[in-house]
Amino acid sequence: MVLKQASNAYFQAQASTKIAPVKLIHMLYERLLIHLDLAAEGLLENDVKKRGESLSKAIAIITELNCSIRVEDQSEAARFLRGIYEAMLLALGTVPVVEDVEVIRLARRYVQRLKSIWEETAMQEHGFGAGERRPPRPSGDMVMQAAMEQLGNSVKSGDADLKVCLRA
Repeated sequence: MVLKQASNAYFQAQASTKIAPVKLIHMLYERLLIHLDLAAEGLLENDVKKRGESLSKAIAIITELNCSIRVEDQSEAARFLRGIYEAMLLALGTVPVVEDVEVIRLARRYVQRLKSIWEETAMQEHGFGAGERRPPRPSGDMVMQAAMEQLGNSVKSGDADLKVCLRA
């Protein structure tokens, strides 16, 4: 009986601390930006440990974001997001060798834009935005479509390193 009560208490506590997936993605973007900033600082300060740990955490978060896209989703928007995440992973993997802070800054700009798009679309759709809750939007594909359109414009206007990877 005690075991059953303990088990129920555990599952109730676990259920009450669950985070909505849309909020979790937002939190990942926020944490990713922090780690990219710390990695850039570490690079500029010649602090190999700071750069390495922060870069490693940033790469882990990008990998998690990439894995959060449903495998069965083969839409153009999903392929685009996978492509941008994979391009960032490839680019950030070169940082310890090339020691170019611009690679980190470029990845940060893309993440910042993705975060903004997420806030303007998915967060609002699920009632997490500032202000009043807006009426629901037709589908989650709208979020990915907005990302493709807005980030696609960024790619066309510059950002050469990731631009090459994104076209593939």
